[in-house]
Amino acid sequence: MPTEFKTFTAGFGLQWLKAGWIIFKSQPVTFVMMYLLMVVVSLVPFVFPPLQLVAVLASPFFTAGFYLTVVKKQQGQNITLADILAPFSTKGRRLNLFRFGLYQMGVALLLSALLSVLFGPALEMLQNVDGQSEQADVFAQVLSQITFADVAIFVMVQSIAMMAFAYALPLVFFRGEVSIIRAMKQSLTVFYRNMAPLTVFGAVVAMLMLLCIPMSLVPLIVVMPIAYIGFFVSFQAIVSSSEPPAPSDDASPQSQTHSGRFDA
Repeated sequence: MPTEFKTFTAGFGLQWLKAGWIIFKSQPVTFVMMYLLMVVVSLVPFVFPPLQLVAVLASPFFTAGFYLTVVKKQQGQNITLADILAPFSTKGRRLNLFRFGLYQMGVALLLSALLSVLFGPALEMLQNVDGQSEQADVFAQVLSQITFADVAIFVMVQSIAMMAFAYALPLVFFRGEVSIIRAMKQSLTVFYRNMAPLTVFGAVVAMLMLLCIPMSLVPLIVVMPIAYIGFFVSFQAIVSSSEPPAPSDDASPQSQTHSGRFDA
């Protein structure tokens, strides 16, 4: 169980994305299909609300399965869409992933409660809008109910929650961390020590997502799998692991390990 994490400079944020692209292009269609499956699962609660609990609890399993396929590609193996389901049959880790899903659900409920407290009047005003109201007037009234402090508080709390869960999942599944709380603390530590490269990583992904807007977000089916892969490569680089380094088109495994570019 890791207690020490490596620290990288800002430029490694781009290197991790490059590693994500190299792995993605080795079998792009399969990675796109896996990402689309994850999107479908996340949308299930909106289509059939009774399955909301099932979808939330299944989400960590699909994410861990996606990461597992990255490891298989790093080992030079071919992957299939069915590989994303592997965590559902992985003995010794399924209970921890289930517990992880419960923690995520609990935090999501707390965030919803915070949203209601901070923006309750604005949300109530939106719910009471009738068809005859002027959009400009409604917009102005809603804005008058929202303060910068409320927005800042919600964004800060949500960001902390996202950072706490981001690396906690691979720590639980790949490193065998049994305490979800400890894994979340370690995830926050990773972000604190590697804020520079992770900020670069996030900024580039956000920019790519914005560029997808004029194209009806269709390119996201490529951008997001690369981002997922690159993020997992960052986990391999930061947390001491036994998996092999991600493949590179222009560097040998030995040079990758020593450079830290795709260090696994």
